[in-house]
Amino acid sequence: MSESEKIKQLLDEQVKHLKHKREEVLSRVQNELDDIDRALRQLGHVAQPSHGLATAKRKRRDKVEDGQIIETLRSFMKPGESYTAAEILKQADLKGPRFANFKAKQRDFLKTHGAKRSMKYSLNE
Repeated sequence: MSESEKIKQLLDEQVKHLKHKREEVLSRVQNELDDIDRALRQLGHVAQPSHGLATAKRKRRDKVEDGQIIETLRSFMKPGESYTAAEILKQADLKGPRFANFKAKQRDFLKTHGAKRSMKYSLNE
């Protein structure tokens, strides 16, 4: 791989990481705003949406069973290839806590490579 390809790949990974982090931050802020609005409503005050974040009502996701996650992961993960957690979350349309719960229950399904933020996952064949 040439030097320019390596640089481009590093930049692409950084952009993906920052986009994922932005979504996480927006989600946390939205949750806090929802809590504040709920408290205001309980006190009899009708809260106004602030800064456009609270304009859309959040829908609760259907519970995703482990079997469904396994099927989804097998549908896009190729044996011998490794994927970052961000790639898996995006492809499988999962939230981080649900993926962490899945990994804890299904310890033998995925193989891990690396540590912490650089960790990658592959199918345990």
